Amino acid sequence: MDFFEVVRKRRSVRRFTADPVKDEDLMTMLAAANLAPSSHNAQPWHFIVIRTQEVRARLKEAVNAAIDANKGVDEDTNQKFLATSVFDAPVVIAALTHPLPSPVPGVPPKLESGLLSAAAALEQLYLAAVALGYGGCWSTLPLSWARAQVEALLEVKAPWRIAAFLSVGVPAKTPRDVPRKKLEEIASFK
Repeated sequence: MDFFEVVRKRRSVRRFTADPVKDEDLMTMLAAANLAPSSHNAQPWHFIVIRTQEVRARLKEAVNAAIDANKGVDEDTNQKFLATSVFDAPVVIAALTHPLPSPVPGVPPKLESGLLSAAAALEQLYLAAVALGYGGCWSTLPLSWARAQVEALLEVKAPWRIAAFLSVGVPAKTPRDVPRKKLEEIASFK
């Protein structure tokens, strides 16, 4: 598949078939992630590949419990579905990162270069998944509700932290096209 076709086909997929994700395809996706650019070539990423139903169910349960504990959640907002559907895929990948030192000694970093680098790696992984015929959904919402709980379940230790989750699987249906802003709205030229 041509690169631009892959980019055009990438959509958020939240419903999957029961078909497994092939081991060799997972390795290809992870290799694509590992080729991403990173600040000072630090490669501040680690990926936890979650394939077992038991672990995915425990993560989903932890996020649901955190949402239920928050009395301010409006049930009409679909928060539970949006925050937990990532765990319904046959494979869930937790992208971890850690802070990078400041490029200026003695001055705190102004940007989260580790997070930005991990995001680049996760996007390359995501595009590789699409190129291989899979779909997925990049999600940070579970972290908004239950970061401590999901990091404890996955045994994430400081300085590492989860940057985002990516679900991976065979889409149950072809996702609809979504409206995009016009290029004139997102770019300016000087």
